[in-house]
Amino acid sequence: MISLTTDFDDFYSGQMKGIIHKINSDAKIIDITHKIKRYSIYEAAYVISNSYAFFPNGTIHVAVVDPGVGTDRIPIVINFDGHIFVGPDNGIFSFFDGEVFKINLDILSQKSLKYGITSISNSFHGRDIFAPAAALLDIGIMDFLEKTNRHVKLPFKKEISENIALISILYVDSFGNIILNLKKEDVNIKGIEVFGVDIPVLTHYEEGNGLDLIALYSSSGYLEISKYLGNANSILKLESGDLLRINLKN
Repeated sequence: MISLTTDFDDFYSGQMKGIIHKINSDAKIIDITHKIKRYSIYEAAYVISNSYAFFPNGTIHVAVVDPGVGTDRIPIVINFDGHIFVGPDNGIFSFFDGEVFKINLDILSQKSLKYGITSISNSFHGRDIFAPAAALLDIGIMDFLEKTNRHVKLPFKKEISENIALISILYVDSFGNIILNLKKEDVNIKGIEVFGVDIPVLTHYEEGNGLDLIALYSSSGYLEISKYLGNANSILKLESGDLLRINLKN
């Protein structure tokens, strides 16, 4: 099984699927999403890290949010927690500590020629490198991998000092819920203060009926800021990767 996560939702994802089926016509492909915010490696890192565990062990996860395509950033494969991750080494796999392999492009190109893939562009490695690599791995071919210690990680921040926390914004979903890099085991709090606004920590959304903003622990286990039947981020205007200073209320 192969999953796809990208920041492009037009015909480019279809080209990737076509390449995969050229190599393995029996491949099962599942789209996690093609609606990652354009160029947001932070958002992609959160989405893939909170999605892979819902797939069977052995699934190959291709993640392509690649503003550095065509540069010297390397293509990698990571073996982590019974899953395989394929994509650029730009921080998209920041949450994974596993065996890291570099894709040898010369060997990959030789393997791909058999399937009519004749070149690697400088603008679409999702189609020309990561899709064929995933398809080959799916049929048990892996001799284009070379062990490496190189693995770029993004600086997701979580600094807690007394009643103040400096944390990264992990994700803003389509409802405007803002996911913070803070879990229940990190702090025992009844509320937070953000930009001078007191926000209570509740147990479910409807408790926030009539309130401007609420916080609760999301299905991923992270604290999120929400607005009942509304959009919290229309008020706070934050993005994945932003740093946020919050006051903790015990």
